[in-house]
Amino acid sequence: MIKISKRDRLVLAIGGTFVLLFLVLQFGILPLLDGRDRLKKGLEAREKALVEMRDLQTRYRELHGKANALQEQLGGRETGFSLFSFLEQMAAQSEVKKNIAYMKPSETADDKGPFKEVLVEIKLQDISLKQLVDFLQLIEAPDKIVALKRISVQEGKKETGTLDVIMQVVSIDRNQSAAGGQKS
Repeated sequence: MIKISKRDRLVLAIGGTFVLLFLVLQFGILPLLDGRDRLKKGLEAREKALVEMRDLQTRYRELHGKANALQEQLGGRETGFSLFSFLEQMAAQSEVKKNIAYMKPSETADDKGPFKEVLVEIKLQDISLKQLVDFLQLIEAPDKIVALKRISVQEGKKETGTLDVIMQVVSIDRNQSAAGGQKS
């Protein structure tokens, strides 16, 4: 056996202790601290995701409530409601039917959604301001879910003091293609 002096043994013991402390620190304590930091970061990320999910849940409930209210409002509207015929009736009531140059119906439907937007573009020529106001008051019907989307008013070309008006009137209706694929 090799004889080691007391001084060498002391140096070896101190060196061994340092190596042992280094190994304990490197492979024991530091990984625990790193794991703890990772857990903290993961917890913060999950808390942030939870807050976002709660916000989305609140938004979903609001939208769902609005959709249900719209469904109820659509249910209260007479069966077979047509925006085109509604506008014709209101034009007759406000005495602008003879001034209609054209009426162009169109629909924009999202196959996935329960609703579709029904739009009619209507051009009125040579009407008075009073006739326009009367017609607008009749067609703005929140109970029938009818609203004015866009309007363009110009001076009439034929008679002075008259107006030429192009307007887009919009309504919401049930989307039959989406309703057929969904079960309530």
